[in-house]
Amino acid sequence: MSIRYEERNGKKYAYRCTSKRMPGKKNPVSIKEYLGAVDPETGNLIPKKVSSDSMKFSLKDGSFRVKDYGNVMVAKKVCDDLRLLEDLSMSFAGVEKPLLCLAMAQALLPTPYMDTNLTLESTYIRESVGIGEMDFSSQRMSEITRTLGEASGCMEDLFALRARRSQGNGFLYDITSQSTYSDLMGMAEWGKNRDGEDLRQMNIGLVTNDRGDPIAFDLFPGSIADMTTLKRFVRDMRIRVPGCTLIMDRGFENAGNVAEMMSSDIDFVMPCTISSKAVKRLLTDFAPEVTKPEYDRIHNGHVYSVRERILGIVENKDGFSYVTDDDPLFDSSAYKVRAYVCFDSKKRSDDEQELKKALMAKMKELEGKRFEDPARSFNKKVGWLSKYLDYTLDDEGLMRLSYKNNAMTFFRNRAGMFVMITPRMDWETVMTSYDARNNVEMAFDIFKSELDGRRGRTGDPVRARGRLFIKFLALMIRVRMQSVVSGSGIKGLTVENMLLSAGTYKIIDDRGVRVRTERTKRVREIFALFGVDDPDQLPVTEPSE
Repeated sequence: MSIRYEERNGKKYAYRCTSKRMPGKKNPVSIKEYLGAVDPETGNLIPKKVSSDSMKFSLKDGSFRVKDYGNVMVAKKVCDDLRLLEDLSMSFAGVEKPLLCLAMAQALLPTPYMDTNLTLESTYIRESVGIGEMDFSSQRMSEITRTLGEASGCMEDLFALRARRSQGNGFLYDITSQSTYSDLMGMAEWGKNRDGEDLRQMNIGLVTNDRGDPIAFDLFPGSIADMTTLKRFVRDMRIRVPGCTLIMDRGFENAGNVAEMMSSDIDFVMPCTISSKAVKRLLTDFAPEVTKPEYDRIHNGHVYSVRERILGIVENKDGFSYVTDDDPLFDSSAYKVRAYVCFDSKKRSDDEQELKKALMAKMKELEGKRFEDPARSFNKKVGWLSKYLDYTLDDEGLMRLSYKNNAMTFFRNRAGMFVMITPRMDWETVMTSYDARNNVEMAFDIFKSELDGRRGRTGDPVRARGRLFIKFLALMIRVRMQSVVSGSGIKGLTVENMLLSAGTYKIIDDRGVRVRTERTKRVREIFALFGVDDPDQLPVTEPSE
């Protein structure tokens, strides 16, 4: 079978030519079947109109298929840019192409794993990766995810490759929770559920580079605190990228964690929660001086008031703790870090506005109300705002609310202030590095909202890890798509509508002959944005039995 092109009256036409032996004929007879005209601009085939009778026949014998093509080509180009297949071949030798198929399928259509085969049947993914018909049935997917879950060594090889491939030494780390109805053989536990669901959960630690590209992940029981996960993360990153810099959000700045990172010679940037006495002392000392012009600094067009101090880390019977640079124990510090005490007047105004709105809403809700158990009702309805609110009962037993003056004064003195710590970076580098923290939050948001990662759907912790690995590969693709779309400047373009628009460009596979439908202006625009190279001709294959 071959494709032959003929030109007539300035137009080009395509035919399928098949050699066939006929009774009574010595030589084979060539049978020519008209396929359609060739678009002079794109070189794509404009398929002939197919009669309803022939369509029924083709669909019945399985030889006629229409598959999504444009969105697959975008995903494949992203994978090529990431050099994902190359890294998979080095870490999962022999199964790199099936893994890439699964990742692309989840990136394009994050369905339950049992429906993966449907996605692959309706798209050009297999052909773009270069594998033939392969069993991705529900039972086979269960086997695949379990095998992946047991392949921790191969995963670690991939993580190390991705870390080394990342440009720069800055890495972001954060954790989130994934809810589940199962206890995952003890892995899922009750803890701080970041989605606010009343369910058991697993914790997922995610590492990205400073652009937000996922580098590595890990699973932890749902009750494990953020600070505990950091120790394993520091150990792994020390092996993957010696001398790297970690950028983290609040919750990790425990003095023991900081000592662990410094002993591992890992640079870092993180803000401190106002919990330790030493950090509170830094804020108290700086509060009266925030208006002095000698402390003014500017970053990205925004003015801050900044004072540099040094915090020591001393070891005692209870572990490690911070001390200020004027503390008698400072000279015996095992480690020392720079502490940038910062004041942001806009943040102070915003913080006060948010608090006042919340307080006024509660006062409006409770003022003048009568409750059977006032203390219990007050605590239940006010929650953490009880730190700033008090109540009394009038002669009729009605509730009257007021501010706690000392607490409000304390809040105003601290509002808009924060402390950033780092072993050796200057303030401008610290702030520039910390600005990238939104990238790991973006990755988590894509994982949960676009890749259906909010809820786990297996009771086997090994399969859960295997499933998460496929989602992790898909997340690499979606994050890079988001970066390209966000930087395009094309009004109204999102990853979702980009994939939908690109998906209108399809492949028609008729008994091994693949022709493409017309490319719309939007598809051409998307291909140009991602740098997709649409080949002039597609390979012709024999139809599957």
